[in-house]
Amino acid sequence: MKYLLVFLLAVLIPQISWSQYDQVIQDPAAGQVLERVAQKFNSMISMQSDFELVIVDRKENSRNASTGNLVMKQNKYRLTSEGNTVYYNGTTMWTYNTAGNEVTITEPEILPGDFMGNPTSFFTSYKNDFKYRYLREAVRNGQTCHEIDLFPKNLNQPYSRIKIFVNTQTNLPVVISSIGKDGVDYTVTLKNLTLDKEIADTEFTFDPAKHRKVEVVDMRGLE
Repeated sequence: MKYLLVFLLAVLIPQISWSQYDQVIQDPAAGQVLERVAQKFNSMISMQSDFELVIVDRKENSRNASTGNLVMKQNKYRLTSEGNTVYYNGTTMWTYNTAGNEVTITEPEILPGDFMGNPTSFFTSYKNDFKYRYLREAVRNGQTCHEIDLFPKNLNQPYSRIKIFVNTQTNLPVVISSIGKDGVDYTVTLKNLTLDKEIADTEFTFDPAKHRKVEVVDMRGLE
């Protein structure tokens, strides 16, 4: 479920070697776009979006697609996908499995540059976590976008590159994809974005009283 939050995909691409990484510079054109995205995220009260997630396993030659909904507010989020809902209030995470009526509680360590670990901070930490390069304007999901590649400074990340498409008019991401070092690529397409809606903090906390006979697995302090 963790990697369901990572906004990641692409075509067959080798992993970045040290020499390739050193050749990537901070592209001013990409930096200007990313700064506008960061300002947008810093200024908004909240964001809600439907999404489609596509997972491509290059080794197994397989492709799986699913849909869901993401709600973000400051450092909080709620992610609903097929069979699971993840609640994160900035400290505690509840992963609720609807089929098994079971919720697992953790206090995860949020790693820099990990969209799935904390999607609310991904676009505001790009200067510290990535090198970046502007490629071109391209059309994605019927929208004209800036296409940008980001390369993680921390080479221990599970992906070698993240590609994002940013709407040229709204400065909001349309598609985010990553190329996994294990041969598994993720692509998320955001749809029906809604900004600045008032959302109560309780929306990011799992309430066991609303789920009759739910089984609670509390992993806090055991990890």
